[in-house]
Amino acid sequence: MTLKKLTDQNLDKNLKELVSGEREILAEIIFHIIEVECRKLYLKFGYASLFEYLTQHIGYANGSAQRRIDAARLAIVVPKVVGDLESGNLNLSQVSLLQKSIRAVQSDSKTKVDQKTKEDLVDLLSNKSFAESEVVVAQVLDITPMESTKVTNQRDESVRLEVTLSKSQWEKLLKMRELLSNTIPAGSNWGQVLEGAADKVIMLKDKTKENQRTSAKSTRHTIFKNQDTQSNEGRAKPPKPARQHIPISLQRKVFQRDQCCQYMDKVTGRKCESRWHLQIDHIQPVWANGTNTMENLRLLCAGHNQQIYRWQSNITKHH
Repeated sequence: MTLKKLTDQNLDKNLKELVSGEREILAEIIFHIIEVECRKLYLKFGYASLFEYLTQHIGYANGSAQRRIDAARLAIVVPKVVGDLESGNLNLSQVSLLQKSIRAVQSDSKTKVDQKTKEDLVDLLSNKSFAESEVVVAQVLDITPMESTKVTNQRDESVRLEVTLSKSQWEKLLKMRELLSNTIPAGSNWGQVLEGAADKVIMLKDKTKENQRTSAKSTRHTIFKNQDTQSNEGRAKPPKPARQHIPISLQRKVFQRDQCCQYMDKVTGRKCESRWHLQIDHIQPVWANGTNTMENLRLLCAGHNQQIYRWQSNITKHH
């Protein structure tokens, strides 16, 4: 049977089973690496280190090899690491973060991190995101926050900026990125995000620019206008009556009410809740006599807005 013939539920079920099997294989690989380490087998095979053995002989990429070495060496001290990796409670990125941080602390303080601390950290990292794990590791190991700002000028005249932000500053930056998500390319890096924000400020505040008042007014309405235009851009439209423009005041109310993507899977009950590329959608489509009322409007991310439109288009084609 080809994958295209699988139902959505069976495709999802198969992928989950494959990932579970992948984690079981990972656990076996970690056990094998532990045994290779204990036997110093890499020396017998003519390699100076376990890292060289895994990269040059086994064929792992450098990063993949190091993450598995970190997991194996931590598992020798804290055996439950392998079980947590197999269950999915822990992942290799978290283990590598922990091992790298331990090495740095031991190097700076000239003292070893004891086994109990390592065991406690493994427990604390269970089911945490990578960002949450970074905070936990830094708190438990008492890693001093970096505070200095560093600006490095590079040979192509680009500039590398390293800066430490407070929690509130970081939250504001994330919020800014969400608000700009409709006006910057998908997958933009922080350099592009900051450039987009700078463009907005310059347009609003730079008195030397011509047509300042017009530009500022346009900027204030850009995000709301994008909800209407981007949701229909580049895709086939079923027959429908002329679209009535949604008043800006009503668009604002929808954004204030919903805050995030309102798509919910009817089977699992999972709500998307993405705050990226938010667009206003008609629950009952305009072409099906849907109206511009608060009750008929909702926020969807671009992906779900486009997918729902495809589903609706397919329904109209078959009727």
